[in-house]
Amino acid sequence: MDEANHATIGCAFTSDDSAVTALRALAQAGLVSAWRIGATDKERAVRIAQAAGAVADLDPADPLMNVRGVASGVDAMGGVNSGALVGGLAGAVVGFLAGNTPIGAVVPVDPSMRAVASALLFFAIGVAVGGVLGGALGKRPSTHAGFRLIDAMEAGAVAAIGSMEHRSADETRRKLHEGGASEILVIE
Repeated sequence: MDEANHATIGCAFTSDDSAVTALRALAQAGLVSAWRIGATDKERAVRIAQAAGAVADLDPADPLMNVRGVASGVDAMGGVNSGALVGGLAGAVVGFLAGNTPIGAVVPVDPSMRAVASALLFFAIGVAVGGVLGGALGKRPSTHAGFRLIDAMEAGAVAAIGSMEHRSADETRRKLHEGGASEILVIE
């Protein structure tokens, strides 16, 4: 499939038979390809994957790992870390420059140490604000995007994710819902 028209769809099934039937039907209709299955019971996931013509390689702790559009593992922390680094550096520079102005008098230290004390204070504020903004504006962590699938697997369901084209998203959702799927999500 063309990468620009590609999306990932995920869902959970409580019934193994419903999962196999729905996944096969969507694959045979050409709506979804490359189904991947996961469950807390690995043997169950393998059985369903074999019956549905899929692969049982989903991690129950992070089913959307390595899915385009979300960040996994260390990459998920990248936005927070980068934001904290930039915020800390900017805060230290601004604090040092503001230390010899009336703003520097906010920190009750010896006047000769105001620039250093202000730099440390602004550094700490910059790290906190930069980290929060970096996390908010960075890529969405895969565990946050897939928490419903994680919770469903912990409750005994089997999760499935597959590749589809954007134009078939509504029809695919409808057919999954009709086939007994819950927790349906689309990652664009």
